[in-house]
Amino acid sequence: MLIPLLIKNSLPHKLMALFFAVFFCAVFGLTYFAYTSSRNAMFQEFKIRGQTLAKAIASEARTYYREQNVEGLTSLLQSLGEGEDVVAILAYRPSKDLWIEFAGIELTTEDLGFPGIGDVWQRDAVLKKGHNVSEFGNAVLDSSNQTKKSSLTDIPQDGWIRVFLDRRALEQRLNSLIVQTLSVSALTTLFGGILFILLLRRSLHVVAPLTAATKRVALGDLETTVPVSSSDELGELAKCFNSMTEQLFHTTVSKNYVDNVIHSMNDTLIVFNPEGTIRSANRAALDLLGYEEAELLDQDASIIFPPNENPLRGTQQHDLLAQGPIDQLATNYLAKDGRTFPMLFSAAVMRNEDGTIQGIACVAKDITDLKQAEKTIQDAHQKLKLLDRLRSQFFADISHELRTPLTVIRGEAEVTLRGKDKPLTEYKTALGRIVILTNQLNKLVSDLLFLARSEGNSLEIGKQPTPLIEILQEVHREAQILALHRGTVADLAAPTDPLIVEGDPQRLQQLFMILVDNAVNYLKQGGTVEIHAAKSDKDVTVMVADNGMGIPAADLPHVFERFYRVKRQHRSTHPGSGLGLPIAKWITEAHGGTISITSVVDQGTTVTVRLPLSEAETYPIDDEHEEHQVFSPDQQEVRR
Repeated sequence: MLIPLLIKNSLPHKLMALFFAVFFCAVFGLTYFAYTSSRNAMFQEFKIRGQTLAKAIASEARTYYREQNVEGLTSLLQSLGEGEDVVAILAYRPSKDLWIEFAGIELTTEDLGFPGIGDVWQRDAVLKKGHNVSEFGNAVLDSSNQTKKSSLTDIPQDGWIRVFLDRRALEQRLNSLIVQTLSVSALTTLFGGILFILLLRRSLHVVAPLTAATKRVALGDLETTVPVSSSDELGELAKCFNSMTEQLFHTTVSKNYVDNVIHSMNDTLIVFNPEGTIRSANRAALDLLGYEEAELLDQDASIIFPPNENPLRGTQQHDLLAQGPIDQLATNYLAKDGRTFPMLFSAAVMRNEDGTIQGIACVAKDITDLKQAEKTIQDAHQKLKLLDRLRSQFFADISHELRTPLTVIRGEAEVTLRGKDKPLTEYKTALGRIVILTNQLNKLVSDLLFLARSEGNSLEIGKQPTPLIEILQEVHREAQILALHRGTVADLAAPTDPLIVEGDPQRLQQLFMILVDNAVNYLKQGGTVEIHAAKSDKDVTVMVADNGMGIPAADLPHVFERFYRVKRQHRSTHPGSGLGLPIAKWITEAHGGTISITSVVDQGTTVTVRLPLSEAETYPIDDEHEEHQVFSPDQQEVRR
């Protein structure tokens, strides 16, 4: 756009424009010449290198061809083919069959076939795998007969050598050359352009002050003037400019500048007329509420406030106009789509110099994130209160559970020691009760230690492909013994498949013993405990069902909580710490499974455990595996 403007002016400007055009044409012409010359030289160098390499390999390979030395020729190909652009070297027998292949890329059968285009050749090709290569070939001649023959066609060939050079390296160098050439051209153009601009600005020194003054006016400085240093067209333009700024100074206050400031605000700004209708809104307000500016203009303030939350309605607006600003009021904005946004609202009255009210400016900040953070803190506070209550309850339960057996042990010991000359059988009976209570206390401490280690991630699960059916059979044998003492029955129904799961055999036996022990303890005389196992495509389902007392529906959601025990009329007849099912749940989830419970009062309870199948299709059962299935009495002795 500048060149036509210069041409329309005086002769010096036309000469400068002509110089500008000739300069750029010369630069780009020299750039094109330098690039094409370098490109041709690189292609010629690439071709000579390929031909020289093929000829050198053919010359060095004569002895290996004559002696049929595969190892020596292979070493030669490896040493000469270490160049970064050498992708393959092929050696052919006199029968044109492939003899040795040394390639860094995958070649197809079609690529390996002898081209048959002469004793010395060069061509560009695209291999079947998409590699762009230049192929160079050279015949391996019998040096002993070379002096006796007049031409190459008369000399017998010992074989042929084909060399593939990757054209990508050449193309990369060409691309680099293009970048370098263009960079040099760009720098030359840049420096030339800078020099040209300096000369142009020096020639048009009158335009510079006018341009600077125009920029200051654009920023809102309407008191700017331009010195008039000539009487030509540019001088006349300076006079008109000064007259224009003087008139603007008396008629406006840089409206565009103020509008730009308002629209760039992050907080919402809505200006109301004294009557309460919307005069303008900035971009932040429009984006938040989802309106176009035309949709809000001249609308009542109630359009952006939910019902009964408009701080500018009725008497409140009159109070604002009479008393002063509203500062940091919490309210809500109503968007076009019906959503509401919590806002921190402030409003102030705008007045002219004579005190006349122009309108009300309302600035509001979206505090949705602040509200969400406040809610998050409140939720965290509630969780902490719940955890503190659970902690207090936990320590209270521990104290109760530990104090009861300790009190009984102390009482048994004191009663026994208080008497004199008691029979030996009475001492043995007291000691037996103390041993039983000590075992219960030890079991409680062990369960607490288990749960503490599980929460601290210090309890390891040694997973391995494990036949679940063997564990269920062992649990069934233990269940039969427990059921026999209580006059009940324990049955096992499982398929003959090994049911391989990925798990820890000891922990899995502990899991199912907890469930069986619970079922037996809460059976009635003559009741039955049934263990069912079934296999699906991805998991194994084990159900432990009984027809005992059952659990009330109100207690079912809490049975996996620590120390929670169902409130029964005769609790003492069914001792337990309330830790069995929490331990069972932890073991199940540590194996990637799930556990659930269903129950009906006076009809029975069913606990369902689902464990994922192991990826191993078979699992060899040998003597070493049988040793893993031997469990200590402490691991078999599990109670709720």
